[in-house]
Amino acid sequence: MFFLNSVVVVATIRKDLTVYLRQWKTILTSLVLPGTYILVALLGSVAVGRNPVALVVQDQGKVASQVAQAIVDADVFRVSRVTAQSAQNMYSNLEVGAILTIPPGFSNAVKNHQSAPIVVWSNNLNLDFENDIRRSIPDAITLYYAQGAASPLNITIQQRNLRTQDVNLFQYEVVPLISLLVTVCGLIASSASTAGEFESLSIKEILLAPVSTVTIVVGKVLAGWIATVCLGLLMFMASYLLGWTRPAGVFFFITLLAIALVSWFASTAGIALGCLFRRIQAVNVLSTTGSVWLFFLAGGLGIIQFEPVFLRWIAAFDPLTYGTHMLQMAIFYHSFDRIGEDITVLASTTLVLFVFCVAALRPNVVIRKVRSI
Repeated sequence: MFFLNSVVVVATIRKDLTVYLRQWKTILTSLVLPGTYILVALLGSVAVGRNPVALVVQDQGKVASQVAQAIVDADVFRVSRVTAQSAQNMYSNLEVGAILTIPPGFSNAVKNHQSAPIVVWSNNLNLDFENDIRRSIPDAITLYYAQGAASPLNITIQQRNLRTQDVNLFQYEVVPLISLLVTVCGLIASSASTAGEFESLSIKEILLAPVSTVTIVVGKVLAGWIATVCLGLLMFMASYLLGWTRPAGVFFFITLLAIALVSWFASTAGIALGCLFRRIQAVNVLSTTGSVWLFFLAGGLGIIQFEPVFLRWIAAFDPLTYGTHMLQMAIFYHSFDRIGEDITVLASTTLVLFVFCVAALRPNVVIRKVRSI
């Protein structure tokens, strides 16, 4: 009996994968959406990263030189050190967002304990950009203050980081995008296959075969899982080769486990979606929009822990929250933080969906549904 079930499982996998691979438009659709978000994340990270500024040094003194170097070394700006006229041209052409000018007599004013302002011309085109300029200039000057005896103020900053490494904004957003890709592919692959069988009425013949419903559902879940995990691994390996994601040691395998678990959840959820709506067009639309909602509610473009309380409460019921967290901990921070909780939530959610699929695909239930189509 076990051998017979294995044969049916393999046959179901082969059939569903064949149907999925013939639908090249479906594959393209599943790739376009995550690809678009990758482009958005890349452009967004460039836009909100280090702001371009022009630095004009009109004083030849030692203090002015040290302050100018501190502004460059602070790494909070993309600094172009130019003349006053070039700076004005760049400012007018929106090539820089601000002009920082160290005026003549700056060094003497500092030595004589007089006011020594750095003149700032800022393009306050929006509050987010303007606030970045306002915060970054004092940060850059603080580096000069930390130079010890060379500084008029013997001030230093002792910063203790929670994490062992810094992660730039685009890298941080790649991980949720991997979860998005896996979810889209899993939902579309499984839901379209199941809904297509309802539309063609072939689902009756499948379920009236002398095999258990569990065997058929296992085959359909595995087919969707294989298609999904392959595309998820393809994106992960691409990001790995590009240097965006570099898990090391055991965390490389934990990353693969996280992708496998999210793929398992997505493929099972796709079958459940196909059982509920039974129309290819409907499930394709719901798969795309539903995965985007899951992506955003899981903190896809932000840090969910810093969001309002009601959003954090909603995210606690989103399985992608746990899949994304598991990927982030493994890829960026080499941490086992809450790994047990992440695995438990993903596995238990998938098992609940699996039980629902088995119940929804019982022959008597399906025949009743088919008659209503």
